[in-house]
Amino acid sequence: MVTAPAGTDQSESLDREALIPDVGSEVSILHIEDDAAFAELVSNFLQRERDSFEVLTETDPRDGIKRVENERIDCVISDYDMPEMNGLGVLKEVRKKHPQLPFILFTGKGSEEIASEAISAGVTDYLQKRKGTEQYGMLANRVEQAVARRRAEKQVERGFNAIETANEGISLLNDTGEFIYVNEAYAKIVGYERDELLGEHFETIYPDNDIDFVYEEMIPEAKEGEWTGTTVYERKDGDVITVEHSISYTTGDTMICTISESDEEVREALSLREQAMDEAPIGIVITDADREDNPIIYANDGFAEVTGYSREETVGRNCRFLQGEETREEPIAEMRDAIDAAESVAVELRNYRKNGEMFWNRVTIAPLFDDSGDVDYFVGCQEDVTARREIMAEYGSLGSVLSHDLQNPLQTVRGRLELAIETGNIDHVEEAIPSVDRLEALTNDIASVLQTGTITPKRDYVSVERAAESVWESREDCHDESSLEVVDSPAVTGNRGAIGRMMDNLIGNSIEHGEPPVTIRVGGLEDGFYVEDDGPGIPEGNREKVFEQGFSTKESGDETGVGMTSVRQIVLAHGWRITITDSEALGGVRFEIRTE
Repeated sequence: MVTAPAGTDQSESLDREALIPDVGSEVSILHIEDDAAFAELVSNFLQRERDSFEVLTETDPRDGIKRVENERIDCVISDYDMPEMNGLGVLKEVRKKHPQLPFILFTGKGSEEIASEAISAGVTDYLQKRKGTEQYGMLANRVEQAVARRRAEKQVERGFNAIETANEGISLLNDTGEFIYVNEAYAKIVGYERDELLGEHFETIYPDNDIDFVYEEMIPEAKEGEWTGTTVYERKDGDVITVEHSISYTTGDTMICTISESDEEVREALSLREQAMDEAPIGIVITDADREDNPIIYANDGFAEVTGYSREETVGRNCRFLQGEETREEPIAEMRDAIDAAESVAVELRNYRKNGEMFWNRVTIAPLFDDSGDVDYFVGCQEDVTARREIMAEYGSLGSVLSHDLQNPLQTVRGRLELAIETGNIDHVEEAIPSVDRLEALTNDIASVLQTGTITPKRDYVSVERAAESVWESREDCHDESSLEVVDSPAVTGNRGAIGRMMDNLIGNSIEHGEPPVTIRVGGLEDGFYVEDDGPGIPEGNREKVFEQGFSTKESGDETGVGMTSVRQIVLAHGWRITITDSEALGGVRFEIRTE
């Protein structure tokens, strides 16, 4: 990110505005949607949201793919369920020639399977269609962010290619004065091979009588802004050379050195562009393709922020040190194949921070070629996409969870009405009314989720005691001798409907797994509340598994394993924590929900 390659317009390469992705400039969007009326609606709203958006529409996916191949497109938005080819088919075709083009799946058909397959195929984002016009603002934001991210990646790639093709010698040194990167021109000027300089101190190339001047004059002045002048170097062969020299520092204390016959303007460009690289909102590393195991020779501040590892802890290691137990082999193999073929690639995989925390990392790798066409380096961009994947997974499983939560009150109403018909006893209809009220509340919850995209759109002061008692009154499967006890009258701030669904699933879990009569107790904690019972409990080895969709300890009956998944979603949506332990008082299981 220093000077333009030979043959380019130097004034254009030094444009400060070009260093920052200008999302305000025109963004060409291709929307592939078989419903022409809806496509026109989306186009109108997106262009109303952003003056810079130009929306092109194709109702035939095959025509859309051709348009991507023949025109400059900044982002593709595609429906999923289309007659000629579904959205994932379009994605796979686009990815063959444009592996990094932003691609957003905007669909009314959501499932965990579709979300998972979309992620594997390399979708940039996943957004489910909802009622209301708010969704178009959300879609505009996703497009804007995706295009900005891609333009930033292109800027980084162009910058590194510019460094490698520059006539000036360029090097980066860490805060202890050791080389962490040198370009080919720098190595030739001082008479060393690149790998001979990496890890060496800059004193290696200075005559002994000039070293004091470096520490007393050059470095202090560079730390105040920039030092420029002439420097005497001692080459590897013993010859002494004099070069024009510039030193500056990034905000992360990386020293940037240029040596050349270039003018002041080029040196200013180096400082500005290197600082832009260091301030990029993504992690950036350079690895050496010529050395065994492709060690990292440079990492920016963004990489340290994403991973928790400092530059000193990163340089010299292979990026595999971020992998761990949950890292799958498929994306690793895809990166390895791309590196072997000297091609660009973008994958998402599980990585681990220094503190052991797992996160989803979107890794983009691109080769950097020398003048002869050989690969000298690879540049890698890293971005934490954990939050986006969690949202996509939540959309994928939300439908089955909400459907499950409707089953108990629906079955109660059906059973009571059947009894009323068979016996003629109108009392059964009256007994069904609490469950009808529960169904109405759940239906309103579902509508709210679909409109707002969140489980907890509105929060109030909620009595946990009242929520538990309301559930108890509406359930038909409570044994006559079973009991619900509420102590301490706990209350929390949260979404009333979501807390009711959570309590329904917790109480239902105790009833389903216990032997009647069942005793259930709800009580307050200093930072939340608990639900416990006198049932068989949950073995310690299964306490994390119970929250996974599909897991069940029952050998018969309802084995969908969705109820506890719903509990976890509601807890996480509130920003709370849930743990499972033994109930000392009742002998069964105890769920503790911490709200602080």
